[in-house]
Amino acid sequence: MHMLEQTNIGTRTRVVVDEANKFKYLFFFLGASIEGFRAMRKVLVVDATHLKTVYGGVLFVATAQDPNHHHYPIAFGVADGEKYESWLWFMEQLKSEISDLPGLVFLSDRNKGLIKAVHQVFPQAAHGYCIWHLSQNVKGYVRNNRETCAFKFMECTHAYTEAEFLVLYDAFGRKYPSAAEYLDRSCEQKKWARCYFEGVRYNVDTTNSAESFNGVIKDARKFTLILMFDFIIGKIAEWFNKHRKEHDSHLQSIIT
Repeated sequence: MHMLEQTNIGTRTRVVVDEANKFKYLFFFLGASIEGFRAMRKVLVVDATHLKTVYGGVLFVATAQDPNHHHYPIAFGVADGEKYESWLWFMEQLKSEISDLPGLVFLSDRNKGLIKAVHQVFPQAAHGYCIWHLSQNVKGYVRNNRETCAFKFMECTHAYTEAEFLVLYDAFGRKYPSAAEYLDRSCEQKKWARCYFEGVRYNVDTTNSAESFNGVIKDARKFTLILMFDFIIGKIAEWFNKHRKEHDSHLQSIIT
C-alpha cells in the first residue's frame, strides 16, 4: 500500500491490524479515481463479494457511473465479513475523500449493517435499494408466473409520476397480494420507487456496476491479497489507458 501511494499521485490507503498485529482491514482509493469522481454522477454503488482463499473475508467495492454510462471503479476494501463494524469502517474511509453533501446517492442491496453504516456516516445522502434484488425476492411470494411478477414489479419501480405508480402498484397488489404485502412490510417505497426517491439516481437503479466488476475479478478472488490487488490495479490501469487513447484520438480528429 505504501508503494501504491508512492507511484500513484493522490492515492489514499489504509491498513489496520488487531491487538496481535494481525491483519484486520484494508482500504485503497486510487488517485485517478478520486480525481475522476468529480466528473461522475454522484451515485455510489456499493457491494461486497466473498474472497475464495483459505482466510475467507470479503472484498468491498464502490463504483460510480460516468455520463456515458461506463462503470467507474472508485474504492476497494477488505474485511472479515459483511457486518456493521466492517461496513462502518469502509464508509468512514470513503468519507475521507467523498464529502457528505445533499445530492450524494448510495445504491446497494439491503444488508442491514450496510444500511446502518451509510445512514450513520453519510446522513445527508439518499440511499436506494437495488430493484433487481427486490424483483427476485418478490418472486418467492408467488406460486405461478414468477417471472411475470418480477417484470410487473419492475414496471412499478420505473414509473415517473405518483399517479402512474399508484395505478401500476394497485394492479400489482391485486394480482400478487402476497408479494405486495412483503414489499410494504419490508421496505419503504421511497427506497425503490423512482417517483418517490428522495435523490437523483439518473438511470442507476441496480447494483449491476459493482457486480459486473466482481465478475471481471472472479478468478482473482482466489489469489492472496497482494496478487488480487495487483490484478485489480492492472485492470483499472488498462481501462484508463484505453479510454485516454480514445479521448486523444477524438481530440485529434476534431483538430484536423
